[in-house]
Amino acid sequence: WTANARMNAIPVADEDSDDLPLVRVRCYARRALHWRLDVAPLCAAYAAAFGAYALRPELEEVAVVGTPCLVLAHLLLFLATHWSVRVRCATQLYACPPARASLVCAEPASGAPRLCPLEREAAAPDAFFFTYHKRKYLLGAAGKGGGSPPCRQL
Repeated sequence: WTANARMNAIPVADEDSDDLPLVRVRCYARRALHWRLDVAPLCAAYAAAFGAYALRPELEEVAVVGTPCLVLAHLLLFLATHWSVRVRCATQLYACPPARASLVCAEPASGAPRLCPLEREAAAPDAFFFTYHKRKYLLGAAGKGGGSPPCRQL
């Protein structure tokens, strides 16, 4: 537990259950493809490498060595987004309030965080919920400090 995790602790209604409570819940929305951090910088780097190879003959050796390194970095970033939820959140998503969010990153006290789809109640459009380990959680509005929104288990 870090001090930050303790500050963003989420009250869960059923504290007598056997499983561990969620420590933090963060709302995310998907970035547009051209704003994703695993697409835009790499496209610019590929264009620079191609330009160095095609337009500047004196930089041909640099481009021949740099392009495979760039492809390797792209492959590692691609794999990291599939292996780590935190890397995926940092590169493909952006934090936002629950009203604009489509995903929730639920972090338990121990274990790996998980991305869950955020759904809206049909009867109450301001009520948001998500399902984590077959349990339904109702999400509240974000606090004044912009931290994790509170949630409770239903």
